[in-house]
Amino acid sequence: MDMFFVSLFKPTREEEARVTSKGQSLGFNYKSHGSSRGAPPLPEAAQEDGWWKIGYGRKTYDATKDLLGSWGQFQLPWAQVRPDTPIKAGAPVCVAANVLGLWTAVPLQLLYTQEGSWHEDGGSKRGSSADRGGSSGGSSGSAGAAPDKRVRRRRHGREFSYACGCLRSHFLAGEERFKVEWDKSDDSVWYDIYTFSRPAHPLAFAGYPLVRALQARFRHDSARAVARAAAAGTVERCIDAKTRRRLALAEGLDDAA
Repeated sequence: MDMFFVSLFKPTREEEARVTSKGQSLGFNYKSHGSSRGAPPLPEAAQEDGWWKIGYGRKTYDATKDLLGSWGQFQLPWAQVRPDTPIKAGAPVCVAANVLGLWTAVPLQLLYTQEGSWHEDGGSKRGSSADRGGSSGGSSGSAGAAPDKRVRRRRHGREFSYACGCLRSHFLAGEERFKVEWDKSDDSVWYDIYTFSRPAHPLAFAGYPLVRALQARFRHDSARAVARAAAAGTVERCIDAKTRRRLALAEGLDDAA
């Protein structure tokens, strides 16, 4: 167990750095790292999880992209990534999570970022995204979040995504991709988590039902956090300079009172 961080206390920045340093020295604990980039559509039976619609328009897309850029989906009471963790290929990522009263810290590595336009023609999605990062592997195993049930039609838009892969000394082996997609055909904005994983430690095998429950909880909690923050960010972007100055002045008067 000396390879794994488990504590009654939340890990410090220094402890997280040791966790990720050890993980990167040991390498990935699965072979197909990067395969979430070209992940195939899921079967119809898996589509009920769906994507999460979080709003409409360019401002919502930009606000959500900014949020993902500072790990806003991980600013939860029980699951956290430090907001200043770089979003670039090869960067170490530490996820601190509180499970049953114990804090764990597990290492991942950011595999790639991807941004650009896309379009669908006859149900086949094609993109002109700018890729940065690791190579793409084979198709993924199982997925934690499925494509949405939007009506199939000619669609086009813009997307931003990145993915993290598990390193050795993580309890799980696999990969997770986070994406915001702006569908310009109806102006809707969607948030998606695509996951494939398997247990990589006896504790994860023994507690696999709990692992699956925590994954489902994270999808739900992070989607709610993203939707709320995106809405707040959209409102902020809609405020003009004059109104912003008036609000700042009003806040100053409230503080003085």
